[in-house]
Amino acid sequence: MRTVILALTGALTLAAAPAFAADECSTVTGDAVLSARTPEVDLYDGPAGKRIKSLDNDRFPKCLAVAQKAPNGMMQVTVDGQPAWVLPNQVNARTTGNNKPICRNLAMGGNDTTAGSTRAVGEGCSKPTGGKQ
Repeated sequence: MRTVILALTGALTLAAAPAFAADECSTVTGDAVLSARTPEVDLYDGPAGKRIKSLDNDRFPKCLAVAQKAPNGMMQVTVDGQPAWVLPNQVNARTTGNNKPICRNLAMGGNDTTAGSTRAVGEGCSKPTGGKQ
């Protein structure tokens, strides 16, 4: 019985391991797009631009340096020698440095809750003036 439990625990540990090794992109410093997250990744001509093409996840290059990041979260990378912008929800990305805090008025309270799924929301934001604090 003990062998079976250990075997299942080992299988669960392997299944929970990330699909992308962190050291695989160690040559790229700073922010980087590590790989595709969705079946297709759309490439755009600007952070609020038009889609120029889509790449299947197996054709999307790995370990791309991020040249710049837009306020909406889109990241500029170079694909096939051409600059393109990608949506953050379509790629696995590594971000470094100071990321902007998530600031917004939260329902049912202020900007200072750090519990549950809203962890870190409001940390580093200015307190609202007037109304509910």
